[in-house]
Amino acid sequence: GYSATGRSIDMYGQGTLNTGLTAERGPETDNAQHKGEQLAERRVLFMGLPRSGKTSILKVIFEGVLAYDTLSLMPTQQRTEYRLLTGVTVYDFPGIDDYSDTQYSVTNPEIYAGEHTSLVFVIDSQSDIQSSLTTLFTLMRVAQSVNPQLPINVFVNKVDGLSDELKQDIQQDIQQRVTKNMGYENLNVAFVHVFLTTIYDQSIREALSRVVQYLVPKHGSLETILNSFCSKSSLDKVFLFDVVTKMYLATDSSPTYSPQYIFACQTLDMMEEITFMCSGFMQTSDEDAVLQRINVELEGNDDLFIYQISPFLMLLCVGSPEIVRQTSLLEFNGSRVAKAIRQILPC
Repeated sequence: GYSATGRSIDMYGQGTLNTGLTAERGPETDNAQHKGEQLAERRVLFMGLPRSGKTSILKVIFEGVLAYDTLSLMPTQQRTEYRLLTGVTVYDFPGIDDYSDTQYSVTNPEIYAGEHTSLVFVIDSQSDIQSSLTTLFTLMRVAQSVNPQLPINVFVNKVDGLSDELKQDIQQDIQQRVTKNMGYENLNVAFVHVFLTTIYDQSIREALSRVVQYLVPKHGSLETILNSFCSKSSLDKVFLFDVVTKMYLATDSSPTYSPQYIFACQTLDMMEEITFMCSGFMQTSDEDAVLQRINVELEGNDDLFIYQISPFLMLLCVGSPEIVRQTSLLEFNGSRVAKAIRQILPC
């Protein structure tokens, strides 16, 4: 039977995370079980039709499962939660296959309440899009009845193998159909975002990063800190990365371009290989940031270099090659930025 309490996944090696509710129950008992249940205050709700790929996305990001190994996954039968260092919890719900009286996502509208809640709905771009949209529209009505400002993020998934032109056509078509439907029903369309995703590249991490960063505690303060770091160090772009998931938890206010993020992820992969060969490379003290600078030329003659804040958090900085020569300035500013971030986020 469907159990929406299910598993808690600890990605940081800090002990098993236990909800206290682990027994599997059939659909008849789910509502009674959940009425007294409290979800995390800061939460992302992952929903979609069965086989849409939502569980594969989360297993690749949070459990390190290889993309090709997700092909044999069984349909999700119980809810799984993933907790980030920032206190944000990502919930993977079983696929929505009907709207009977026992369907949890419809009969429990309170799960959408709260200013720190965000909904991700995953659509299989190579399957029946209309059925997915019909389900999405039902969820929108339920969710916005209790939270008109709920961010609704549509992941148009499994776009690998499609041409760039077809990807854009599908994205625009879904955006227009969602906007049109919400207009008919007088729903708030201002908080709807559509992303193209596939588990075979970094698009899933980039899309989820854009969702999660606005739920991170004191997000505005983190952005201000990174803006100051960019300005005082003459940097072009700074990401605050979660090393385990390769998601960015915050960034400065300048535009974010996919090539910058993709290259940052590739650099982290390279650092993991170096770490495996050179023990102690990733160690830091509690007081000072360590300047880990990797000089790699990006398109446009930029370099990428890294400050390590803790074993789980890093600053990935993009700047001109001339900045590399300002080592003392980078170390000075980096250590103070690291201390400020440690006061906001657990490391």
